[in-house]
Amino acid sequence: MTITQALNDLKIAIIDDDKNLADVTAWEVEEAGYEPFFLKNKQFHNVNDLVLLIRENAQAAVCDHRLMNSGFANFSGAELVANLYDWKFPSLLITQYTEMDTSFSIRKWRHKIPVLLSREEADAASIAKGIEDCTLELSGKIPSTRKPRRTIVRIIHIDEESHERVVDAFVPAWNPHKAVRFPASLMTDNIRVVLKPNIRLFAYVNTGAEKSDDLYFENFELAPEPDEDDGLA
Repeated sequence: MTITQALNDLKIAIIDDDKNLADVTAWEVEEAGYEPFFLKNKQFHNVNDLVLLIRENAQAAVCDHRLMNSGFANFSGAELVANLYDWKFPSLLITQYTEMDTSFSIRKWRHKIPVLLSREEADAASIAKGIEDCTLELSGKIPSTRKPRRTIVRIIHIDEESHERVVDAFVPAWNPHKAVRFPASLMTDNIRVVLKPNIRLFAYVNTGAEKSDDLYFENFELAPEPDEDDGLA
């Protein structure tokens, strides 16, 4: 039996504070061969409460990212998916604000989000494949695009977004010509206090990622200053 066959007839929790969009997702979930489970007329102030409800009623989840606009939750879908990941619970994240959210509010949790879909990508086929890919990663079969590697990250600019510090940087091992933004909160305090343009850091980054939206960053360290005589400065 393949994983796809084993996943058939699963109950999939639909997490979205917009009823119309939740219905659209449910149709695609049904088309993919799963049974949707709705959370109706509920508000959640603690992510663990929602995690528990999902785990008690479904075997996987499809979560929208922005859950706070209507008071449905005081946390994001990215944080929810990351918490479900810790339970090895297959979950997909959907966003219709890809360009605005991926570099900051989603990037905080990206290392625990195996599958991120834009709203227009979230059809039956991509949901079915996403659940399968997520299940494989949770079983230890991590694709090359998701494997972290220790690499140099060069800081080029420090800014502020949503009242939090963000960092623009180059990851030469991924793409030496395209900057990537991520929240400074991913770093420890001792690194944040010395942040400045042109500083070099080591970090674990999934440099096999095809798109910048898929990049995640972990375990930052200060890198030694380049030696002008080694040809690498």
